[in-house]
Amino acid sequence: MKKILITGGSGYIASHVADMLSKFGHKVFIFDKIKSQYLSNKQIMIQGDITDEKKILNSTKNIDVVYHFAAVADIYEANKNPNKTIKTNILGTLNILEACRLNKIKKIILASSIYALSEQGKFYSTSKLCSEMLVENYSKKFNFQFVTLRFGSIYGGRANKFNTIRNFILEGIKTKKIIRKSDGAEERNYIHVLDASKLCIEVLKPKYSGEYFNIFGPKKMKLKKLLTIIKTNLGNVDLYFKKKCSLIYNYKRSPFSYKIRKGKNLKLKSYKNLKLGIKQIIQIERKNEKK
Repeated sequence: MKKILITGGSGYIASHVADMLSKFGHKVFIFDKIKSQYLSNKQIMIQGDITDEKKILNSTKNIDVVYHFAAVADIYEANKNPNKTIKTNILGTLNILEACRLNKIKKIILASSIYALSEQGKFYSTSKLCSEMLVENYSKKFNFQFVTLRFGSIYGGRANKFNTIRNFILEGIKTKKIIRKSDGAEERNYIHVLDASKLCIEVLKPKYSGEYFNIFGPKKMKLKKLLTIIKTNLGNVDLYFKKKCSLIYNYKRSPFSYKIRKGKNLKLKSYKNLKLGIKQIIQIERKNEKK
């Protein structure tokens, strides 16, 4: 059994990771500004901000492993407020690394993004790439293990307000139409949040150290096909695409159109069926709309 602290543990992916870690018998501490609505009686909640040096230093005492998820994760919010993004994503990461050094943490697992690899994303990408480099350099200099996970397009339960698939589904339910500000030719490797969480647990093993892993689904899919699946399951919904892409920060085609700095593809033997996953999300959101 390990003592594990998860920063941003109240969030989308991190809350699922916390649940899985608890099921495996680890003692899990959730560190977040917001109290987790998914907190189990096996988990300990610590409310705090990663920009608070003293709080994060005290919270990492006697901890074995840190999963670092806390960040400004919405790409649009990150670019509207670069000051907040830098303070949270970069300086907040620095605070955690200093705490890891002082408290002799054995391993840190960083939640990053595929956007760290490319020119897209602007301030968001910059903050993620900087965090990656800080984690790698600190770990090497102060002799603790690190793993960096670059997440792609995630879908599934507990999705945040800026999750693309969730928002497409909500738009279809509420307005009977879905509008995409592109031609829909963008390619993504969609992965269910539970599958992504399993991979997060996998890298806890000692054999994973000093590496970067891409967390995404097994097959590429054009966004137009995904939206067609959503439309079919919603019924009585119209799809609209714009010929000229007006997206400012997102990839125009694929995150792999650019030179990859580092990174291996971490895979599962089997993945959740995307069509079934979409149906489940629609059922959940329709129930939520009726409340």
